[in-house]
Amino acid sequence: MPINNVPKIIIKYNRFLDPIFVFYCKNNPELQKRGWNDWMPPQKKEIANRIKNYRIEWAKQEDKILQGICKILDLDFKRNIIDVHIVSGNPRDFSEPLIMKGGYTPEDFVDTLSHELIHILLQDNVEKIPITILSKMFPKESNLTKNHIITYATLKYIYLEIFKDESKLNKNIKKSLKSSLPDYSRAWKIVEEKGYGQLIIEFKNKYLPINRNQ
Repeated sequence: MPINNVPKIIIKYNRFLDPIFVFYCKNNPELQKRGWNDWMPPQKKEIANRIKNYRIEWAKQEDKILQGICKILDLDFKRNIIDVHIVSGNPRDFSEPLIMKGGYTPEDFVDTLSHELIHILLQDNVEKIPITILSKMFPKESNLTKNHIITYATLKYIYLEIFKDESKLNKNIKKSLKSSLPDYSRAWKIVEEKGYGQLIIEFKNKYLPINRNQ
């Protein structure tokens, strides 16, 4: 059964944020060590074309992804619109507000947007999901790892059971392995060891009974 209250995803260039991110990417000392000082932002025409392609690719899969993540987690979004702000460069995408770099291929953009939307879905339901749940499930893990285990488990469900595309899954895992932060690869390792389905069941069993009794 379709979920009724999935949000409208609006993908757009943010001309106010872009200069701030361009300056940050080119002048931050830590980013300069990682090669960002040689990075050149794309021309406005190029970024506009990329955003057009992002919208086209996202539209092909939007309904399946939004319906899929809501259904498997038994959660609903609490907002009608989610703005996706595209900037020329961004060393790390984040979900509040949702800001993404314009350097992705359309396929990678959809994968990354799906990741961020799972974070938003969980954030929208903080009243239903006590913050202590993840700490109880994964007491020895870092906060970054804890915050990505269920996200990755949900992504694996989407890749394998909705799109039936193991290559997307493997690509995402390899990307995490290349990160300078081991917390991401640690989260994937836990998903692989415990199983995405079992993790999601355990997670839901922690918060669904609480909300049924309210």
